[in-house]
Amino acid sequence: MFKPLGLLLGLLLLCTTSSFAQAPALPAPPNAAEAGAVLVFNGWYLPKFEPKGAEADTTGALLSMFRRRRTAGWLYTVPFIVGMSLALPISSTDSYGHTTVAEEAISPPLGTVILGGTVVRFILHASMLNKAHLRAVDVAYAAGTPIPAKYRRRLNAAHFAEAAYIREALRQQMAREQLQTQATPR
Repeated sequence: MFKPLGLLLGLLLLCTTSSFAQAPALPAPPNAAEAGAVLVFNGWYLPKFEPKGAEADTTGALLSMFRRRRTAGWLYTVPFIVGMSLALPISSTDSYGHTTVAEEAISPPLGTVILGGTVVRFILHASMLNKAHLRAVDVAYAAGTPIPAKYRRRLNAAHFAEAAYIREALRQQMAREQLQTQATPR
């Protein structure tokens, strides 16, 4: 009864460990810092941006999109829970504290398919929106290559607004740090 779930979890563990073990090493942060990038979130760098007129901050919007969509990955828990409840027997506790476990699951084949699909889709989601892909897109964009369509069509006004907010917050933070270093006597 638990063999499909065990196989699925084993496959998930194998896929995640092998994909992380074979992942190419990210470029060292000093390269990003030399280019004027600023560390903003858990190792995510915001590339330097100097507008030439009314130009939009596309690199900042990409960072915002990647961060938001990566954070939205928690939504995959909903179909995962549904799949688990279909694939495994459900237990219930009455008002006296007695726990009873159902004889069999509601629909193990359907639950296993939902679980498998959810796990595969989550792995694809996480691998598409990782730091290495963002850095590669940023480097290619800086070299003059257009942003790939799969990312370009997902950019919206909220991403550009958040990028502008982050840039302004960083500018203010750097100004405060500059004032503090000037005010402290040595």
